[in-house]
Formats: sequence, C-alpha cells, structure tokens
Amino acid sequence: MFLPDPTNHYFQFVFASIIQFYAGMEFFRSSIIALKNRLADMNLLVSIGTFSAYLYSVFVLFFGNLLPENVRHIYFEASGSVITFVLLGRFLEAKAKFKATDFMKKLLNLKPKKATVVVDGKEYEINAENIVKGDIVIIKPGDVIPVDGVVLEGQSEVDKSSITGESKPEFVKVGDTVISGSVNQIGVLKIKALKSAKESVINQIIDLLLQAQSRKPQIGRFADRITQFFVPIVLIVAILTFDLWYVFFNSIEYAFVNMVAVLVIACPCALGLATPIAIVNTVGRGAKEGILFKNPEIIEKITKIDIAVFDKTGTLTTGKMEVKESLIVDDRFLPYIYSLEKDINHPISKAIVKFLGDVREEKLESKTVIAGEGIIGKADENLIIVGNLKILERYNIKMSKDVESFYNRYKEKGDTVVFAAVEKEIVAVFSISDNLRKEAREVIEYLKNRGVKTVMLTGDNQTVAREIGSQLNIDEYRANLTPLDKYNEIIKFKNQGKNVMFVGDGINDAPAMSASDIGIAVESSTDIAKESGDIILMNTDLKGVIKALNLSVIGLKIIKQNLFWAYIYNIIGIPLAVGLFYPIFGVLLNPVYAGIAMSLSSVSVVLNSLRIRLVKIDK
Repeated sequence: MFLPDPTNHYFQFVFASIIQFYAGMEFFRSSIIALKNRLADMNLLVSIGTFSAYLYSVFVLFFGNLLPENVRHIYFEASGSVITFVLLGRFLEAKAKFKATDFMKKLLNLKPKKATVVVDGKEYEINAENIVKGDIVIIKPGDVIPVDGVVLEGQSEVDKSSITGESKPEFVKVGDTVISGSVNQIGVLKIKALKSAKESVINQIIDLLLQAQSRKPQIGRFADRITQFFVPIVLIVAILTFDLWYVFFNSIEYAFVNMVAVLVIACPCALGLATPIAIVNTVGRGAKEGILFKNPEIIEKITKIDIAVFDKTGTLTTGKMEVKESLIVDDRFLPYIYSLEKDINHPISKAIVKFLGDVREEKLESKTVIAGEGIIGKADENLIIVGNLKILERYNIKMSKDVESFYNRYKEKGDTVVFAAVEKEIVAVFSISDNLRKEAREVIEYLKNRGVKTVMLTGDNQTVAREIGSQLNIDEYRANLTPLDKYNEIIKFKNQGKNVMFVGDGINDAPAMSASDIGIAVESSTDIAKESGDIILMNTDLKGVIKALNLSVIGLKIIKQNLFWAYIYNIIGIPLAVGLFYPIFGVLLNPVYAGIAMSLSSVSVVLNSLRIRLVKIDK
C-alpha cells in the first residue's frame, strides 16, 4: 500500500497550501477588512507571518537554484502548524466563551415558543412572542410563564430561581403578580398580561445583559488603546529583527525565522480577550445570582466607594407594617375592629386585619374614614373607633394608666400606636411597625468592616430613624427627608470628594440614586429598563449588595490578572522571538512553538476568567 512520505517537500506543499488558503483564509479576510478601516490587528500579524513562511518555502521548492545553498530551507510545517494552533486556540476560546454565556442561553431557552390564550371563552395556541397587554393566558403545571401578568384564577407555586436567584418557590394566588421566565409547578393559572411579551421581564434582562457584556470598564478601554499601537510596533520590531540578523549575522535563514516568530508570538489575542471575557463571566454570574449590572463600568466603580447610603422603608426594612405588640382590654369587640379595618387599603389596616385574622366578622351599620386620624363605624348602636391619638382627642376619650403606659413605651421606640375604642372606652391598643430585613445588620457590618461609612436617609420621624439606626449600628442617619432632600444629601457627600453608593427601592428614590456614583435598586418593579439603579437586585435579599460588591472585586481582580499576564507574556515572548537571548542560551524560538505559546496564552486568560463562575461571593 502506498503511503505518502510526510517529509517530502511536495507533499508538504500540497497540505500547507490547503491550510494556508482554506483554513487560514479567515485571517486574510479579517486583515483586509481591518486595513480598510485603517486598523492593524492580530489577524494581520498571523497573515503576514504565516504567508511569509509559506511564500518563502514555495520559492525555495520551485526556484531554489536561484538562492545560495545555505538558505534553501523549507518552512511549510511552520506556516501550517501556526495556523493550526491559532485556530485550535480560537476553538478552545469559543468553547470557554460558550460556557461563559450559559446563563444567557438558559434565559433564551426559558422563552416559550407557544402559549395558550383565551378569547371569548375558547382556548387558542399562539406564538408566545405575539402576546399583548390584556391577553388572558392559561399556564399549566410545568409551563414557563411567557409574560408578566396578574393571576385571575387558580393558585400554585412558582419557581423564580432562573430570574431572581431565589431557590424557594413562591406561592401565588388570585391578585398576585407573576413574572415571565418563572416556571409554574403544581396548579393551573389563568393570568392577565400586564404588558406585551416583548416588554416582559425576561426580555428586559436579556437586553440588559447583552448591553452590559458589549461594553467595557475604563481599564478595558485603556487596554484597547494600547492594542491600537501594539500591532504597528510589532511590525516594526519584526522588520528590525530581520535586518538585525541579516546585517550583523549574515544569515537570511535566522533573519526570516525570527521575523516570523516575532509576528506570530506577538499576536495580542490574550490582551484583547483579557477584559471582555472577564466581563462576560462577571455579568453572567451576577444575573444568575439575581444581580443585574446595567453598566460594566460599575464593576470598577463599586470597589472604590467611600459612603454607602441606604433608604429605610423597603430597603433596610421590609416595607410591610406588622402588629408587634397589643394590649387587649376587652376581646368581645375584636370582631367589630376586624370588620371596621377589613377592605381598607392602608398598611396599618392590613396589619391589624392580619393580626386579627382568626376572629369572626361582624356586620356594621356604617363605616367612615377620617383622613389622618382613623376610622369610625356603627354596630349594634355602638360607636366603634380605631385610630391614632388625634381621634381619641376628637371624641374626648381618656386613656387608663395601663393604656397610657403601653402608648408611652412603644411611642419611644418609634412604633405607630393605634387605639380601638367602643363609645368612650378603649378596648384594645396595637403597636405597629415596619420589620427590619433579617440580613440588614450583616450588610451594614460588612460594609463598615471594609471601611465604608454607612448612612441612612429616611422620610420617617427622628424617633423611628434613631431606633432603626441604633439597631443597625449605622454611622449616621437623617430623618424627615423628602426625595429632594435625599438628593441634596447625596450632592453634599459628592462635593466632599466622596464616592457614594445609594441603595434604595429604585422608584421614589430615583433622584438620589441618579445623583450617586453607584445606584443599587432593591426589589425593583418589573419595569427594569426604567429603573434608575446601575445595579438591580431582582430578589428581596439585601445581601445582594454584598454579592454585587464581592463579585465586582473578584471580576476586577481577574481583569487585572489577565492584563498582567498578557503583558508579561509579550514582554518575555517578543525578546525571545527576536533572539536577544541567543548569545546567552544559544536558543532561538521556532515559529511553530511561538504559535503554540500564543494560543495557550489566550486559553489561559479564558480559563482564568471562568473562575468567576465558581468563587463564593456571599461573604
């Protein structure tokens, strides 16, 4: 059986030609496009280096008798191997990048292709992307919710982990909202679309991730500016290398080999990958944890903050009022209090109704709301009163010693105290307050340990602010502030030369958030694109602030590591390729090994960036 001799130069010529003009054609195309735009990139270096080796070898093979015998050397293996190893490196990079964007792919896979809508009582299957605001959609167990909506019928548990990072399913019932990308688990739901499918949360998240991954922080743009000058400098160094070896060592062979080695090893692949691949992994990891970076520049900025400013209600606290303590003087009248507060859309009323949830409902003859004071009603010819101190004064109702003691004790803590009276007698007193988020203390302590000053700004009174500030051990607090006051406080800090991070609910805190260097929106509304925050926490866990900061620190560290090793690689590799170490060690760098080294440098940068997917960011 005939086997071709791989050492045969004509055999090498055939295969080198296939590699050069088929596999390596992408380098030529990219080089031409870059040159048309007056740019010089790594593709130009590979093209010049490999084509020079190939062209010289062809000339030697077919017209070698025109050259001195001592320079008749063939470099087909060099041109072919360099292209092969560069493409292999790109293949490994592409696989690594594919892994880096796996969260994006999961999000895209969460977008269902079909959905069932109800029109005039009949069910129809349509393309999910065609759902518009107001459509009635049926969600069966196991289905992905295709659009943001409100539940009209049914109840179920919904898995939001892919969107918010929360692992525990959420129970939803009639009147609750659901977000697209969540998975319905056990029951059939009928929902009304609150917006079109194209405007839904999952699409907003995908758009934000694409924007964030396509932009670079300042350190990345600095590297890009260096790369613009890097390639022309390398071309000059390659020419000087050829001249050096030809003139001073009278060796066209060494001159040519070293020139090709310089062109190949100096490809700025690793330099070009250092920032974007780290950004892709950082932004993707953040999204997986329920943290959306709207702008990758924040990854660099957040590591330099001096002051962390927090809103109180809905940020450090849950924003949900709750009865903490009660004094029940006569429990016979609790059903009347329940009936009076029921169906009143006020946080305090909802808190009392929840607290009295086990009592029966009594029929009322009338019910009237007195703005700023409370509610009055009639039942069995008795006047039922529930409200604050003002309503007691209005009806000239006096407090007993026990009631007065209860009032003073909880008023000092900053709680809202609500009285319930029948005719002239107080029958119950409730102490109502907002709950601190369970993780708020940990977040404040973490920031203080990092040397960050913590400040709370609130519209609540001084007593409430002092109580919350004391519980959290916050450095400073300001009370009785309007949204404009909060904005002015941020400006004051910035005028002192401080880098300020503001953490709020992203809606009524928009002025303060936009004035800050970094804005973090906690438990934001479903209209993500309109949020003022630079970072959006998609779940209710305030520890997302810790995760965002830690992830940014790690991401920036990885970027710096990548850039450092990319520069070190070129600082060592280029002099080695030039042959500056030849007089000392008697070693020259073969272009083949230069290609391998160049590819491995790119792969190492990608692998280093993939570590972002695995590191702990919650402490």
